[in-house]
Amino acid sequence: MISKKILLVIGLVASLSLTSKAQSTSKNRTEPLWWINPNDYIYSELSTPQHMKLPKVSLPDSDGDGIPDQFDLEPNTPAGIPSDSHGRALDTDGDGVPDFKDKELITPTRCFPVNADGIGTCPESSSSCCTDLKKKLQDLIETGLISKKAECNINALPSIQFKGGSHLSKEAEIILASAATKLKASPECKVKVIGYGASSKAAQQLSYDKVSAVIKYLVEKNGISESRVIFVYGQDGDVNTVDLQPTTEVGPNSVPAPHPNLKRK
Repeated sequence: MISKKILLVIGLVASLSLTSKAQSTSKNRTEPLWWINPNDYIYSELSTPQHMKLPKVSLPDSDGDGIPDQFDLEPNTPAGIPSDSHGRALDTDGDGVPDFKDKELITPTRCFPVNADGIGTCPESSSSCCTDLKKKLQDLIETGLISKKAECNINALPSIQFKGGSHLSKEAEIILASAATKLKASPECKVKVIGYGASSKAAQQLSYDKVSAVIKYLVEKNGISESRVIFVYGQDGDVNTVDLQPTTEVGPNSVPAPHPNLKRK
């Protein structure tokens, strides 16, 4: 029989052998790695590149408004002008006129379309109060309680040329007859007859005589009421010219006496 001492030695040797194998296996084992999310790696690399070398993006922007030409709907926006996300000059009220040209920055849509300055034409108010006031005003005008401001529809009248003296030439008489026809067709118009010559007493006198000759011909030969004529003489200007100006003014409508220092011829 094998003694107990021998069995104990054999067991101890076997135990030592197993321990040695276990230690050898543990030395060759690789610890498990910590894996990260691949997307996290991509995002972090894009935000703070450490391995990649990204090129700098540079797209042409001709007008310098911050919108590349290939996306710019208005590639010639003036320098310093605010633009929208499409590169167009800002148009706050959307009337088609950019803000830097618009003289009425906020035009109500009811006033569209606008003119070249961005100013709209708002429709006339249709409120009952305004309509009633207009009707009452028209009634007062028609009944004669108030007078409507007269308007002269004659744009211009000719000038009369003299040759030294105050005698009317045949050509001047024809011109005055034509002017009288216009005045008769527009009874709301008056005529201002203006003579020139202020440099001396003699020049003033001659100016007076020329204006008098023109008015006399209009009144006596062409039937223009003297109440429609305004007498002006001795003004600075061409001494050989008498101007006729259509007007609605109120003024001296009769031939005045000569200047106190002058003597009539």
